[in-house]
Amino acid sequence: MMRQANTLWAARCTVGILGVLAVVSCTQLPSGPASARASGVRGLTLSTWTRDAYASPQAQTAIDRIASVGSTHLMLLTTAYQETRHSDAVLPDSALTPTVASLYSAALYARSRNLDLALTSHVDVRDGSWRATIDPPDPSVWFDSYRAFLLPLADFADSIGAVQFVVGTELAGTLRHEDEWRRTIAEVRSRFSGVLMYAASWDEAMNVPFWDAVDHPGIDAYFPVTERRDAGRVEILAGWQIWMNRLEQLHRKTGKSIIFTELGYRSVDGAGMAPYDFRASGPPDPAEQADLYWGALEAVSHEAWIDGMYWWTVRPGGPTDGLDIDYTPLGKPAEGELRMSWSAP
Repeated sequence: MMRQANTLWAARCTVGILGVLAVVSCTQLPSGPASARASGVRGLTLSTWTRDAYASPQAQTAIDRIASVGSTHLMLLTTAYQETRHSDAVLPDSALTPTVASLYSAALYARSRNLDLALTSHVDVRDGSWRATIDPPDPSVWFDSYRAFLLPLADFADSIGAVQFVVGTELAGTLRHEDEWRRTIAEVRSRFSGVLMYAASWDEAMNVPFWDAVDHPGIDAYFPVTERRDAGRVEILAGWQIWMNRLEQLHRKTGKSIIFTELGYRSVDGAGMAPYDFRASGPPDPAEQADLYWGALEAVSHEAWIDGMYWWTVRPGGPTDGLDIDYTPLGKPAEGELRMSWSAP
């Protein structure tokens, strides 16, 4: 979720212009819940970086909470690893990659809570490089390795009746290998009968050459929507407008509705300035997180070309007491914003 400084600078300048327009009454918060969507994905992602956590009682508790806010979908994450951004081998880790058995346990319980299922995968780089910079010296070897990881997941997703499958996440450095991506998507489609998405970073999306091969463009929507701490709801909503305009261009270009495959804000002061920065320190600010949730829900509520969102992220056994600064909305005012919007009649 890390981004280049020049992209961020340009984005903040644009958001700043909109913020000036909204500065009057910025501190006056709309009092009602965000508008409810009539249809589309209302989802959260359940994520773990351990082999068995999805099979734990804590995972069931987390799924109960996810269902209780009015969710219709649950996204399950699994992660493979490579040593450096120039490695050719993408491999599961026996300690960190969730087992199929644990995924099945979580999937079965989610189905019992009437949640539709989606599966997504990440490739993490052990040296700390962002996955968007992955640039293998031998693309054919890398893609063979990636498909060896991905295709069994597609088989599994189809076997449990998942409705959506993400074929890749934020792999901007590999997009120029279009033929390999098209082969990968075709092989996944031959094994998975549901909806296929690619999850592009917000600053990558216009460069994806194979949107025609998937069913929805997926966007990981960590773009900045404020340029100051404690921005009010009107200002947050104004900050969304430039991004909605750009995303609508993508919708018109592809002719397909867009799903936010990831969207999230930490409960830390200034979270709207750099939502992608999962390392930023600062005092807890759950009220600001709630305002950012309201802004996102309201911004997309009336746009038919947005087909919903998956909020990032809830962890089995993760914090739910409202005292952390993590992305989870559970146990915080942001949970109430979801419930009021998603559970509305």
